[in-house]
Amino acid sequence: MKRKSGSNFYNWVDRFARMFPSPFLRIFSMPVNYQINSRDGLVYESARMINIAFAFCMNNKIQGDYAEFGVYQGRTTVEAYRTARRYGFAKIKFWIFDSFVGLPDIKGKDAGGPFVEGEFACSRRDFENNLRYFGADLSRFEIAEGFYDKTLPNFSREPDKIAIAWIDCDLYESTVPVLDFLTDRLVNGALLIFDDWFCFDGGVQKGEQLACADWLRNNPDIKLIEYHKFHWAGNSFIVNRA
Repeated sequence: MKRKSGSNFYNWVDRFARMFPSPFLRIFSMPVNYQINSRDGLVYESARMINIAFAFCMNNKIQGDYAEFGVYQGRTTVEAYRTARRYGFAKIKFWIFDSFVGLPDIKGKDAGGPFVEGEFACSRRDFENNLRYFGADLSRFEIAEGFYDKTLPNFSREPDKIAIAWIDCDLYESTVPVLDFLTDRLVNGALLIFDDWFCFDGGVQKGEQLACADWLRNNPDIKLIEYHKFHWAGNSFIVNRA
């Protein structure tokens, strides 16, 4: 069968592209403004996960807000805000939860892991200034300050529908109240993204994996479909509600 004239060109492009490491090529696939302001095309794989998440919601017409638990200096939050704009999610709200004093006391099931008390501390003021620096409209953000076991059970500004939940809680004790909070708020098809899924040597006995396993046992109507892994520790799941 005679080959189409364009096929040789595309084959040549494919062979040429494979000569370079994928992180090098990724910088050319990002928006120009994005690359001017950061090196994230090379070093920040969470940005790619955020892009995949919003693309997934757009193409599947999944409606709901964005929630992030554990924001540190706001790097992932900025990516979510930028990506939501790029994909046309102009009306969603961004629900932000953090202690802003770092991790709590490491105890119980989380003892003996790689984390220490106070790690990842960043003041709320610095976090909000970082958002402003990168052009975020803070009127679209709802920010709750405090440890999750204190703030989430009595949170008065409750989001009704969450389409993307970014969980960067590190610890079992921190992840448990977050998942309980999300139980009735995650829409069918929502993405549940764990930034530290493979910490604690990748085992299910501690951290976010153990908290998720306990949560699923307590909520048998919720099933998780493994979706996409990112960087060395992250994993994401599609929420399927029976």
